[in-house]
Amino acid sequence: MWRRLKNILHSLSTYAELSPDVRVKQRVRQNLRLRPAWSKEEWFEQYWRRQAISRQLSDFVYIQMQDYSGLEFARVRPDDRLVEDLQLPLVCWFDWQLSLCDDFWQVFGVELHEQLDLENLATVEDLVLFLNQQLVSVNHS
Repeated sequence: MWRRLKNILHSLSTYAELSPDVRVKQRVRQNLRLRPAWSKEEWFEQYWRRQAISRQLSDFVYIQMQDYSGLEFARVRPDDRLVEDLQLPLVCWFDWQLSLCDDFWQVFGVELHEQLDLENLATVEDLVLFLNQQLVSVNHS
């Protein structure tokens, strides 16, 4: 019985370490609320069309990053920093990057696991341009 209780307590502590930080997420959400919210279409038109980013990729980032982070991506701008502003390592589940790679594979048929290094991507724009480059590279191969 004690072993089972110990396992349950260990599982709970591990779960807390791997789950999003609710307080940080609330603070980031509060900061984002001060901005206008764009629909998927407006987000694409406002930020990505002139950079030759496809509508499909823009929608993918808008939807998936909101799912991973729980942040309202309708209020996120390209110059938002992934770590400093959006606090992604703290507001997302620990495995969100793996989910991004898996989802990108399912939607676009492009493997990211070896190429994705978020330490080299500072902003949302960097992430979108990286993902776009992966699509362009595959289409030109």
